[in-house]
Amino acid sequence: MRSASTPIPQTSTATRRRRRSGALPGLLVALPLVAGPAVAAASLTDHQGLRELATAHALEQARRSAPDGARLRAEAARLDPRLRLPACATTPETFDPPGRRGGANVSVGVRCMAGAEWTLYIPVRVEMRAEVLVLGTAAGRGESLSARHLRLEEHDVAQLNGGWMTSPEEALGMTLRRPLRPGQVITREALEPERLVRRGQRVAVIAGHGSIAVRSEGEALADAAAGERVRVRNLRSRQVVEGLVDERGQVLAGR
Repeated sequence: MRSASTPIPQTSTATRRRRRSGALPGLLVALPLVAGPAVAAASLTDHQGLRELATAHALEQARRSAPDGARLRAEAARLDPRLRLPACATTPETFDPPGRRGGANVSVGVRCMAGAEWTLYIPVRVEMRAEVLVLGTAAGRGESLSARHLRLEEHDVAQLNGGWMTSPEEALGMTLRRPLRPGQVITREALEPERLVRRGQRVAVIAGHGSIAVRSEGEALADAAAGERVRVRNLRSRQVVEGLVDERGQVLAGR
């Protein structure tokens, strides 16, 4: 039992508050937000200015991949009105976040490194309208494309996964890897060069150059397009040679 003469330790009001909050004396936590109505509006960063910076950055990036004549538009998302960032001593800088990819929805980094220090990521919606190649009439897998299959049509190419084309000449003579419906955008991924040589087909094999070239007949062991290499079995000797397919479907052995 405590004697009546033993003083009881007194706990100050400030100490009791620290114990309840869990805070340690001398520990400072830096926050990028400025709270309280006492902060003057002039000392805060204007949200509209940040959105304009992010929009300008996104448009500049989009111009680098946009086809000629494309119409570009971008709009940054509105910021939370409760976000109160200290004013920057200089114009905040914009940057691409790590791993950024193009497309219709991008993120733009905005940061202040002068006076106040903070970093913000602002979503931006990008629109890139341009005339791209689409299929005019239905075509099946393996079908060779001619002028009647192709037309140009305006699309928001920012929503596409890339590979779109802006000229019919890019697709003429190519074949489809899969069926496409009329009006579908034709991408490079959907096309492959026309196979001039088919597996099992008899082909002319030319060895040598000019007047000393030797011509023979062989059997193709794989499909191949012009400019691709293919292995061919000579029908007489049964020897297998490899050569380059030319524009006429001949195999130039040894090249």
